[in-house]
Amino acid sequence: MASSALLMVSVLLILFLPFVPAISEWLRPTDVAPLPVRRNEINNLRYFADSFRQTIARMPAIDLPQLQKLQTDRTVRVSNNLHVVHRQLGADAGYPAATLEILQKKNGIVIFLHDACLPPDSHSQADLFAAADLRVGAGASLRACSAQGLITLGPDTVVHRWIDAPAIRVGSNAAIDGRITAVKEIDFSGGSRFIRAGAPSMRFGDCRNAAGPAPQAPSPRPRHILDDSAGQSAEIRQDGDFVVRGAYRIRPGTTVFGSIKTYGDLQLGERSCVAGSLVSNRDIVLGQGCSVLGPVISQNDIVVGPDCRIGTPGSATTMVCRKLTIAAGCIVHGVITTQDGATVTARETYHGA
Repeated sequence: MASSALLMVSVLLILFLPFVPAISEWLRPTDVAPLPVRRNEINNLRYFADSFRQTIARMPAIDLPQLQKLQTDRTVRVSNNLHVVHRQLGADAGYPAATLEILQKKNGIVIFLHDACLPPDSHSQADLFAAADLRVGAGASLRACSAQGLITLGPDTVVHRWIDAPAIRVGSNAAIDGRITAVKEIDFSGGSRFIRAGAPSMRFGDCRNAAGPAPQAPSPRPRHILDDSAGQSAEIRQDGDFVVRGAYRIRPGTTVFGSIKTYGDLQLGERSCVAGSLVSNRDIVLGQGCSVLGPVISQNDIVVGPDCRIGTPGSATTMVCRKLTIAAGCIVHGVITTQDGATVTARETYHGA
């Protein structure tokens, strides 16, 4: 009988012993590490755009340099789902009605060989590719589009799936229901909305007063474990990584040479600087003029005040949250992923930390 009980205890120990560290961390958190960030995340975000361009490049009938040399204004039907627009638009010229009808063809591909311009309030259901620049009139809607030049979205435009180019300018109150990516930069206007975005530089409104990049934190560095309701110490300079078992607020003007992870709300006062990552189980709020070097990750919402900078030009990072509200004047280098969308607000409407 005793041997059977001993055997049962031994089996239970073997089964539950591996879970002890996890249970201990859950009860008394000590880990400050953020989610891992892959440096090719921007490229992964551009998967659909890359696949679309590769599809066009493999088409035997499509030789863009040769087709661009042809002196014609025709729209050529290559197949039932593929059309090529040769027309070069002048200052007062538009597309004929037949070409506009082709743009409304579902599951089709339309290739513009020169600069393209979609009329205001038009509705395009084909996938569009412009070999040069693409301008989209106010109130127009698109399914998906790619360009080898600059894409300019007018006010109140809508992109239902994805949009990709070397550079993109997003007009006021424009909405991207899927992903928006650029090789170089994206400029967002006030009121614009998106779900996922990625570029080496993403600017939100006028960024002339944006904070400078955060410095690199030293390594190795100490780790500080703070209990719930703990306040920031009186020292202005904060060295090390901080794990807070509750909410935490950084005083204005503080520089933290490390990362911060909280299990409650996390707030950064104005002109704060974090040379690491921010991770929170709740909301994250950044006051005006803050800078963060690493990932900013929240299981709930993120609010970013005016003139903030996330990441650096040479070190792309990531923002992950349920809903993002970002004020005009900010710059983000890397990738933004949301569940319920991101909205760019005017500087005057921000009420922050």
